[in-house]
Amino acid sequence: MIAVLFAFWLLSLALSATVRVGPTKIPAQVLGFWWLGSFVGQMLAAPMVLVAAIAAILLSGTIAKVAAALAALLFAVAHLRNRRDGATMLRAMGLDEALPLGAGFRPMSSRAGTRRISRIAYAPDGERTTLDIVAPAERPAAAMPVLIHIHGGAWLLGKRNQQAKPLLHHLARNGWLCLDINYRLAPKHRFPTMLTDVLRAIVWAKANVAQYGGDPARIALTGGSAGGHLTALGALAHDRAAAKPGFENEDCSVQAAVPNYGRFDFTDRLNLWGRNHASLRQWEADKIMPADVDSAGWNLASPIALVRADAPPMLVIHGAHDTLIPVAEGAAFAMAQRDAGGSVDHIELSGGQHAFDTMESALTWAHVRAVRAWLERHL
Repeated sequence: MIAVLFAFWLLSLALSATVRVGPTKIPAQVLGFWWLGSFVGQMLAAPMVLVAAIAAILLSGTIAKVAAALAALLFAVAHLRNRRDGATMLRAMGLDEALPLGAGFRPMSSRAGTRRISRIAYAPDGERTTLDIVAPAERPAAAMPVLIHIHGGAWLLGKRNQQAKPLLHHLARNGWLCLDINYRLAPKHRFPTMLTDVLRAIVWAKANVAQYGGDPARIALTGGSAGGHLTALGALAHDRAAAKPGFENEDCSVQAAVPNYGRFDFTDRLNLWGRNHASLRQWEADKIMPADVDSAGWNLASPIALVRADAPPMLVIHGAHDTLIPVAEGAAFAMAQRDAGGSVDHIELSGGQHAFDTMESALTWAHVRAVRAWLERHL
């Protein structure tokens, strides 16, 4: 019985990794449960091929063996899709690197060649306004370009030193100075507090990165999910006085932005969320937005309403298997920013679950190299 249960657990994980379920397909209340299984299955697809194959050999009973073998096949499909999407990203950046056969079999990011300086205050509001610096182990002679990373977590959760480690470590090993920031969270702190903290971190970076070897004239933003949303807002709303109380005259502009699988339209003006928009809007009103929010406040929170020709270049990345935010929302934002006269590159992945860049799958192996190439092209 235990063998059958284990085999069917593997099979359910493999199915969720390969079957696409977007945020309009099932009720909003259960999206997170599907996402978790799909995320784990996709990110660990390569090692799970081996686990399921070994289980198919060692488990007793025909049913368990067949279920485990089918799981191994589906995990292989997910892994091959990760490799295909990785190759797509490399081609999009004009890179001729080939994914190594072993890409994706070691899901934890290596910190080799890097060092981390923790808990530096960029504003006077305690732990939630601190950052970590991820830098090369040996400081280079030339000033380094700077990347500010903004974590995700639905504006309610998350912290520095949790997410995007493959990207931060890869960039640091290759001569970048990375700032991994906290920001104040809802529901205690309502929007635009999170954006205000991002802009305060940019001000701190311009004034202080030189002492750590960074170049204050070359700063980029990135983040995923809520961090992708704040990345886009940081690039677009850097001069909005409402988001900069007490430092309205400070320069908060950046030179490039890479929002990953972000939330770009709180108003769902293109009806991409379908039946789930009403419950999502109510949740955002209850947890994220101020009690007196009006239409202008919803627009300030929506990057798609703030597109502008003079925004810094952006690279928008989103996966078609995203269960938590419609992939079409990223495409719509990229098109709107392009139509406004902005410089935008947009990559839509055939797989790519929400938070795909958190662990080092075959897709993430290519993602970090493609993002580095794009950033270095613009910085």
